[in-house]
Amino acid sequence: MNYQFIFFEEHLTSLQTKKTFAKNYAVDTKKSLEREHSRLTRVFRDMAVELNTHDKLKAYFNFHQQNLTLLMDKASNEKTLREKGQYHKIIINTIDTLLDKMEEILIWMKQVFSQVFNDKGRVPIKMIESETSEIEDSLSLIIGELENKKLDKKLMEVIKKVLNLSQIISFKDLEFWKKSCSKIYQDVIMLDSVDEFSVIKIFIGFGINHPDLFLYAKRYISSEIENNTTLGEKISAVCLYRKEIRVLYRESQMLQFKTKPDLQRTIKKFLREELLLLRAIEFVNHEVEEAGIMNANYKVSFSVKQLAFFVHLQMETGIIIWQRAKFAHQYIARHFSTVERDSISEKSARNAHYNHASEDVRKVIAKLSEMLALAQERY
Repeated sequence: MNYQFIFFEEHLTSLQTKKTFAKNYAVDTKKSLEREHSRLTRVFRDMAVELNTHDKLKAYFNFHQQNLTLLMDKASNEKTLREKGQYHKIIINTIDTLLDKMEEILIWMKQVFSQVFNDKGRVPIKMIESETSEIEDSLSLIIGELENKKLDKKLMEVIKKVLNLSQIISFKDLEFWKKSCSKIYQDVIMLDSVDEFSVIKIFIGFGINHPDLFLYAKRYISSEIENNTTLGEKISAVCLYRKEIRVLYRESQMLQFKTKPDLQRTIKKFLREELLLLRAIEFVNHEVEEAGIMNANYKVSFSVKQLAFFVHLQMETGIIIWQRAKFAHQYIARHFSTVERDSISEKSARNAHYNHASEDVRKVIAKLSEMLALAQERY
């Protein structure tokens, strides 16, 4: 297996030590690099015929692809080093010319021998710099459009992290980012009505499966479900989200990260678990009502905030062992009224649960002290 990039390596090595340059050095260098480019394309075509088995051809081209990538990065690092110090303009320009020709060869290999080109191979620094400006423009347009539509700023931060260009490593990554960012922007501007969930669906439809997008989607959906007052409304909301995710059109079956789960499936699983939980609560409530247990509404001398704090203390001390605070909010709303109100909404119970004023705490402490004194007196 003859190595074909010796000319490029020797050319870069000479630039690292060269101090003086002939008058026509730049012109002559460009011509010699063009001749080498022509020679390489001819040699690679001939080798494709000579190596008449797929495995041999793949091994040959993958070897050269990997080494050309390493050589290009070496040239890019040399250029960066020269730019930081006292550099000769001719050297910088010559390195640029060398990088351009090597990039042309790599692109040519990818196009002509796509069946054996390694898409999982690392992208050279030069190609990332060449290609990502277009991706950055699309990303800026996406963020700008979402900002104009007054969507959640946290969603914007998630999108910036999800599509951060530092995650581009392979040729496959680069191709994914290029196609996805452009099409995502087109889909966003075509939306008639835009909310956070519409944007989430667009990203999932393009195979975006970054963990931060899942966490945001999960929090958003959970919050929207919790905003419903009754259990029936919550179940209906979950069913609606399940339908939206189930019938979601996929632009591509490719995933942003092959080693991470598909977000469409993950969110479907999450919604299924939520629905099972709500159905279980619905069943228990039905059985309790059928048995006539805890179906009454009790009036208490506490205010809503005091009642919520009283229940909070029972949860904190392990008397009430609900794992979710929302169960307490639902119970308070359904089974208690206060001296102030004949009915308590779940939202009021939820707000009161996390808002403990000092006067309310003192009132609850006083009642607890009375209970303790009564227990000590009698028992």
